[in-house]
Amino acid sequence: MDLALTLSQHQMAPSADQIDSTSLHPTSSVPIGFLPAELLIEIFVVSSIIDPLSPLAIRAVSCRWREIVDTSPQIWRHISLDDENHSITFQSYQAEQWAYLSAPLQFDVEIHAANLDHLLPLISPLLPYIDRWRSFKLTGQREDEVNMLELGLNAATFQDLNIFICDWDTDFEEDEVQSTFVSSYPPFYAMNVWVGLLPSYEMTTPLRFTTVHITEGGLGTIPVHSVLDFLRACPDLECFHFSGWHHDEDISSDYLPVVVLPNLHTLQFNSTCCTRAYLSCLHVPLLQYLHLAHLNVDFKLEGDYNEPGDSEDEAGDYSLSPFSDQATGMGLRKLIQRSHPPLKVLEMDFSDMRTKDFQYIFDRMTHLEEFRIVGSDMSDTVIQLLKPRFFEDGTVHLRLPHLRILRLYNCPRLSGSAIVSALSARLTYTDNNLGSQTLSEVAIVACDGLSSTHEAQLERLLHSRLLYD
Repeated sequence: MDLALTLSQHQMAPSADQIDSTSLHPTSSVPIGFLPAELLIEIFVVSSIIDPLSPLAIRAVSCRWREIVDTSPQIWRHISLDDENHSITFQSYQAEQWAYLSAPLQFDVEIHAANLDHLLPLISPLLPYIDRWRSFKLTGQREDEVNMLELGLNAATFQDLNIFICDWDTDFEEDEVQSTFVSSYPPFYAMNVWVGLLPSYEMTTPLRFTTVHITEGGLGTIPVHSVLDFLRACPDLECFHFSGWHHDEDISSDYLPVVVLPNLHTLQFNSTCCTRAYLSCLHVPLLQYLHLAHLNVDFKLEGDYNEPGDSEDEAGDYSLSPFSDQATGMGLRKLIQRSHPPLKVLEMDFSDMRTKDFQYIFDRMTHLEEFRIVGSDMSDTVIQLLKPRFFEDGTVHLRLPHLRILRLYNCPRLSGSAIVSALSARLTYTDNNLGSQTLSEVAIVACDGLSSTHEAQLERLLHSRLLYD
């Protein structure tokens, strides 16, 4: 579709009959229409800086001017977007066209965002061309100005997006805000964005970031469905980190989309009561690293669930956080059922599950190589799951058959005798039958049930494989 026809609905361009070329410069002896193309280009460049949409009006004057404008990339290299002047849809198309028509030149980006929730939708069409940005200027609710030539960004060095969810009345203080573009670790850069609400999937051009961090700051909160919908706009995502705070709400009746992240290998959730919802709605067939931190809470979580596995834990083990244990376990069950991920590392910091969930997970994590848990109420029944099971027909069932690293920190409910018994039985079998697939590192730290006698037994069993970090 012709550019002028598409965009003229938003800014009417004058026709050739409406413009008398001699009247533009009545004192000139040469009508503007007869000026050489090189001089016209210079005039049009200045005009595009004064009025960013002027190239549309200029190209509508005559066939000659249209040809000059459409074949002169320097006229299109000033891209100015404003959330108060036109719709996001219009400006997304404008940004794409200006970036295309300015090629192969570098261009300047100027964005006025009276509402920072509009920044990502405005800027997303231009991010694929980050290597051509010459300068960046942000005005409106936040101000920033960057000489992009000094950063030297390109697709290989610009892959991280940090999103901070703010309550504008309490969180946002300009003197504490960092730059939009910051070095994550040289020579790599990340983009920082502060929003009150995440943009919907339909509002943004696909975001090609491979790592996304979302942080709820202060009292800033974000609905689960909004996060999931946003993730649909990140098809190349490899690492996702979510850090929130423990605010609870009943979302058990909400419609939540299933999000397919085919390249995701690292997933982290920290301090949220919505772990079950997130884990239940992700399809991550390549997930290898899962880190769950500070998910335990001592209060009842809102929501009415009745899915297979929601019944009472038959083991009846003690827990300081029974409701979050169930939520975490059920979410992880759903993730494994849907994705069957080749998970290699599971880290749980003050994040627990019921005994029945540990058993369910251990039975299905056939690729797991490292398990680390901190501050857990896990019982002797859980550690005993690591023992091999021998059947009368001569077969052996070994849970977590590839487990090589086991780290237990601050697990006060575990008894030393159960730890020694489980590890002794496991190592007797794996050392003799699995070779390099046996345990290579074991750390047991600040577990109250482990006496000096048990420590001596473990030293004789593990030798240099026993760590004291």
